[in-house]
Amino acid sequence: MSVEAVSWALSDAPDVPPSCLAVLIALANHADAKGAAAYPSQDRLAHYARKSTRSVRSDLATLERLGLIRRGDQRHVSQLPTDRRPVVWDLAMERRRALSASLDPFAEPQSGRPNEAPEPVDNRPEADVPPVRTGRKQAFIRPEAGFQIGRKQASAEPSLNHQEPSPRARSLSGGAAPPTDPRAGHCSRHRGSPAHNCGPCRAERLGGVA
Repeated sequence: MSVEAVSWALSDAPDVPPSCLAVLIALANHADAKGAAAYPSQDRLAHYARKSTRSVRSDLATLERLGLIRRGDQRHVSQLPTDRRPVVWDLAMERRRALSASLDPFAEPQSGRPNEAPEPVDNRPEADVPPVRTGRKQAFIRPEAGFQIGRKQASAEPSLNHQEPSPRARSLSGGAAPPTDPRAGHCSRHRGSPAHNCGPCRAERLGGVA
């Protein structure tokens, strides 16, 4: 089968009688890309065209008389028995009719081709995300990303690095956790002395002079 030959028979072959078009297309279906070496039997042509073999013989004679087909190289069927050799036909694909302007492929919609122009696609990377400057280059940070440049996003999960106070620290503070304020562990009256072991306060309790 030759797409070029079938296309010629459908669109470009000039002065084809409507009654002979089916036989011409059937021949083109068996020709090569140059329209040569088509030799289907008359019975097959009759099957394609839904005609009798007598009508096919008449159509072939008409197409040959109009110069749309001609006898080709008969050696293509030399291996077949003499009484079963079909005629080898060549299509006159050099003959073409002018195409009407209204039938221009771009003047009417074609099957399998959308009529509407495709919507433009924004190929810019992350067009909806504002750029963040990082030194000399710009980086695009997606809102759903779990980090920012230079620091991690705060997490609601508990820290795995939390350390419990030592037993000594708990005993010195009466079993309570050590205060987080660094000044809470000093004596309120004597700066620099630890609250749980303030020397001046102990001396006052013993009757000494602070």
